[in-house]
Amino acid sequence: MEEHRLLRRMETWSGRRPTQLAFEARGYSLHRAWQQRVIASCGEDQTDILNRYWDDVALETMQSLGRGDPDTRKFVVQPRYRSRLLDELFLKRVVEEPFRAPPLVPCLFERYKKIYFDAAFREGETAFFRSLREPERERLGIKPVTWSGKKRDFAPFADEFCRALGFTRRRNRWLKTVADSDDALTFEVGLDTGGNHFCIGPPVIFKIYCENDPKLAFEITNLETFDRLIPGVVEYKRTFDSDDLLLGAKTFIELFDVIAGSLRNCETR
Repeated sequence: MEEHRLLRRMETWSGRRPTQLAFEARGYSLHRAWQQRVIASCGEDQTDILNRYWDDVALETMQSLGRGDPDTRKFVVQPRYRSRLLDELFLKRVVEEPFRAPPLVPCLFERYKKIYFDAAFREGETAFFRSLREPERERLGIKPVTWSGKKRDFAPFADEFCRALGFTRRRNRWLKTVADSDDALTFEVGLDTGGNHFCIGPPVIFKIYCENDPKLAFEITNLETFDRLIPGVVEYKRTFDSDDLLLGAKTFIELFDVIAGSLRNCETR
C-alpha cells in the first residue's frame, strides 16, 4: 500500500538543528540554556552523543507523527528512519524503578534522577529558569495583563499571537496552509477547553494534516511532544503566573510556525 502523503511530507523535515536555529532567530533561548546545563553536567566529552541523541529522537518523533516513544523503541506509526544509535543505546539501558522509560543517554538519565530525588537541586534548577523568564518576556514584548485565568478567556491572546504569524481564524481555530506540488499541509492551532476551566499551562493544542485528507494527522495535545523536537523547550510550559501562560502560548505557537516553514520545497499561503 502506498505510504500516506502526510508521512512522506514529514520525511522532508529539515531536522532538529536547523529548526532550532530558526526558532532562536526569533528570540527564544530557554531551551538553549537547558541544553547547555545538561552538557555542563554531563561533561563536554558527552556533547556529541547528546546532540546525536536529540537529533534522532526529534527525527523519529516527527516521522512517527508523535505516536511513539523513541526511548522505549515502541511506535504506533513506524518512522521510515529508525535510529541505529537509539537501538544500540536501548540494548545497553538499565531500567530503575520508578522510571519505566528513562532517557537512553546514561548521563541524561542521571540528571533526570537527580531532579527527581534531590529537592535542593530541583529547586535550584527551577529558580535558575525562573530567573530567565522575565528578561525573555521583555525581549519578546510580553506585557503584564490582568485576565480571569480561564481557558475560555484565552482566545484573544491566541488570536493576537496567531494572526501576527499569518494564521487565519475560524472560530477558535487558527489555520495556515503550506503547499507543494503534490498536496497542501494545514497547520492548525486550537484551544484546549477540556478539564479544569482554569489554565494550569498554556491552553493551546496543535494539528498538522493534509488538506485533501485530514483523517491522518500529527496531533500535539501534550506540549511535551515539542520537547522531543527541540529539547529543553518544555521549560516554556512551566507556569508561575499569568505572564508565564502568555509566554508559553506565544512560544509554542511560534515554534509551530517555525516547523511549518521547515518542510522542504513548500510554499506558505
